[in-house]
Amino acid sequence: MHSSVKLFKKMMRFTSVIIPTFNAGGELSKVLDALDTQTLKAEEILIVDSNSNDSTTKIAQNHSCKVIKINKQDFDHGTTRNFGVAQTNSEFVVFLTQDAIPADEQMIAELIKPMQTDPSIAICYGRQLPRANARPLERFFREFNYPPQSILKTKDSIPILGLKTFFCSNCCLAIRLSIFNKLGGFKNNVIVNEDMLFAAKAIKADYAVYYNAKAKVYHSHSYSLPQIYKRYFKIGRFFADNKWLLQYGKLKAYGWNIAKSGITTLWKEKKPHYTVALLAELAIKTIACKIGWYYQLLFNKEKT
Repeated sequence: MHSSVKLFKKMMRFTSVIIPTFNAGGELSKVLDALDTQTLKAEEILIVDSNSNDSTTKIAQNHSCKVIKINKQDFDHGTTRNFGVAQTNSEFVVFLTQDAIPADEQMIAELIKPMQTDPSIAICYGRQLPRANARPLERFFREFNYPPQSILKTKDSIPILGLKTFFCSNCCLAIRLSIFNKLGGFKNNVIVNEDMLFAAKAIKADYAVYYNAKAKVYHSHSYSLPQIYKRYFKIGRFFADNKWLLQYGKLKAYGWNIAKSGITTLWKEKKPHYTVALLAELAIKTIACKIGWYYQLLFNKEKT
């Protein structure tokens, strides 16, 4: 049998997909339909559902998924995903969110491929493409965080990339289960960025993180300003609890890079009027992050 065929069959036996859900409805149906067309199909798809009261469970069962119910109040980004991982023993586990739709039939194969060829890779995450109706600013942010070039990130990347060395997203991400368990999985009861924390832990332990731009999902949001504020308030709280990350790069520098890149991009696209909206959105994110930071330090500091 040809070696590539053997490799393909091996991957098929050792891949699971985990999707946390809550009232996912039709979005989940699109995700599962796309998973059904993958050239590399997962051995199992686990839905960890927070007691949805819509058609989520029925849709999952119609696609032969295994559905595991948890109480809505027990949901936590890290804890819930760790619970899902505990239900499987696959060599590789792919995480998706309920609204991240695989862009083509190669998504799973592209997430797994780098880890099959390089045993030092603990995580491989994919590219998030904006939906067709995404506004210009959302398109820019997706392109900024998920460029078309793939990259291998290790300890050697820190002097070049700084804090962004640890950036990744379990919206579309695969982990090698043996390393995941060895390092203790995601942090439980974390506000946001459990994926970033695990990436940092993996890189500090001399493993690698790979961004594969060929593994693609459609995923973007049209957040209102209050929703943006709420999200970045949580990010501020996260960094207040994990200040050690900031030794690798300052959030202020990261924000300036976004602003400069955004202004340049919008002028090239002949959309200069959006620069005002960009700067306003960045200002709201900065304010929300600072308020979240001080809130966490003053009122809700994580006990270590």
